[in-house]
Amino acid sequence: MKADEDLPYLEKIRDYYKNVCDEIQRNDGISDQKQIAVLAGILISDELFKEKQKILRQKDAIESAAIDSRLGEEAERLTHSMIEKIDKALS
Repeated sequence: MKADEDLPYLEKIRDYYKNVCDEIQRNDGISDQKQIAVLAGILISDELFKEKQKILRQKDAIESAAIDSRLGEEAERLTHSMIEKIDKALS
């Protein structure tokens, strides 16, 4: 197999995959290498999907906070403008 990544990175991925496979074999007592490989792929895909969902939720929260901040700034600007108009009307 060929990859564009550097060797230390690929070794980390290999080690992670091997750990997942070893854990499946230990916890589930499965010895068939194909079953272990498929389950490892499913578990790692599940982890990836959950992380992507978490990132999307965080991104939505950040965008929502930015909108709230802009709305707060606009409300403050309008409040100051109304106070100035009231002050002028009372003078």
